[in-house]
Amino acid sequence: MMLLHRLLLLCFFSSMSYLVQADSSFDDKSITVAIDKIPLSFNPFSAPSLMDEQFKHLVFDPLFRWGSKKTIEPRLVKSWKRLDSQTVRFNLHENIHFHSGNLLTAKDVKWSFEQAVKEPSMYFLANIDDFKVNDDNSFDIRSPYNDHQLLDYLTHLFVLDSAYYSENTNLLTLAPSIILPPYTDKNLPLSGTGPYLIQQYNEMLGLVVSKNEQYWAEKPQIKYIRFMKVDEPQSRLFALLADDVQVSYGVPNKEAVEFTDNTLKNLVKVSSSNIIFLTINDNKSPVLQNNKAREALHLAINQPGILKYVLKNNGQVSSVSMPVKNARDAKNQTMPEYDLTKSKALLNKLNLPKQLTLLVLADEAGYNHKIAVALSKMLKMVDIEVVFNETDSLDIWNTTLEGYDLTLSSWRTHLMDVYNVDEALFKNSTLATYLNNKSLPQAANDHFDSQSKAFEFLQQNNWVIPMFYQDDIWAQSRAFNLADIFSSNDIPYWSLFKTVGFEEAG
Repeated sequence: MMLLHRLLLLCFFSSMSYLVQADSSFDDKSITVAIDKIPLSFNPFSAPSLMDEQFKHLVFDPLFRWGSKKTIEPRLVKSWKRLDSQTVRFNLHENIHFHSGNLLTAKDVKWSFEQAVKEPSMYFLANIDDFKVNDDNSFDIRSPYNDHQLLDYLTHLFVLDSAYYSENTNLLTLAPSIILPPYTDKNLPLSGTGPYLIQQYNEMLGLVVSKNEQYWAEKPQIKYIRFMKVDEPQSRLFALLADDVQVSYGVPNKEAVEFTDNTLKNLVKVSSSNIIFLTINDNKSPVLQNNKAREALHLAINQPGILKYVLKNNGQVSSVSMPVKNARDAKNQTMPEYDLTKSKALLNKLNLPKQLTLLVLADEAGYNHKIAVALSKMLKMVDIEVVFNETDSLDIWNTTLEGYDLTLSSWRTHLMDVYNVDEALFKNSTLATYLNNKSLPQAANDHFDSQSKAFEFLQQNNWVIPMFYQDDIWAQSRAFNLADIFSSNDIPYWSLFKTVGFEEAG
């Protein structure tokens, strides 16, 4: 099967030969990236499962983006200022053109906003009360958000070519199954302001992009990037070791440990917000309404042990007492307590069932399954048998999770503001159904003035246990600056990718 897939890829990318003939520098200025998934949509407001953030930044530009130093960088916006407690005025850079040649104006930004609010993944824009165009390069946004919250959300507002998409509205709803050159400005597959243009696309095989020679900001060094879809992490790594690709995403934890001795390739570990959660339900077992019972389960889980032996230290244990986004930066956080003796002592006083059920939301790398196995072994040490089922369907997950005593899932967000993250947890995460259906004491509800306090309450009372942040693990040939292209919210900006030691001619 792997051989067949490789042959198909070779056939697909061999059709790029016309580029080689047209530009003799192709071999020196192109890279191939082995990736787990490619876009299934070219709408930048679609869910990340349909178009990952790295691809959105390839062909579109947002108003702002996160840099590598945990600061927000203006992109299409040149300047901004707050007019009053709810209104911010933004000014665009001038003379920026879309891939179609159309000039970017504030009307395009407003039109893009109007398209974005139609998409469920952009739910947060519904709280923007007003969007007013002042002139070609200026617009005002009125919202209840403070500056940090608003700019964090605006990192997800990519700007579309309104004139082009008004005539090609189908491109925002249906992605073509295949794109082959040549094409003209009149039949572009999309039109953004980004650093790359799409050259070829096959939803089963891969994506080829070429450098936007008219890019308004710093132009990329790499002329062509080929994203090769390879499902299995081991296969992606083998492709790198065989020099079929220059970069590989998602190196398995076990191979990452063995890979450190390779003198021709190197790993790049990226701290991410991809976090694994364990939750506890009391629907089947009323004794779990007692926090002491939930505490006993938590005490039986050796989180550092799972991190070391299952995740091979490629991540970080999450403190139970801290908001999800703050735990990553905390210098003196308290490690979750692990104490089998204390756990057994508590359980001896409680009539906890000897068998608990666990629902696992499967992840692509299979780590959730391995963690579930480890959890089962640990709870067996306090005489509790865990029977678990797995699903890769969010619909099944959301409709059945309340029928299980425990659930295990992972979730990632590219938002950085802690209040934005907590809102996303309740509205757009794998925990959303659980959090919104959780029955809390009325006395506690009376004191909640934000979702952040609600989530903190659930953590402190062992209803929700944030277990680990997982690292993203990439591998590359040593000739590139891969480690330097990631934002502080773990998005690779491929326009920054360079050959080490390269200096732009002229």
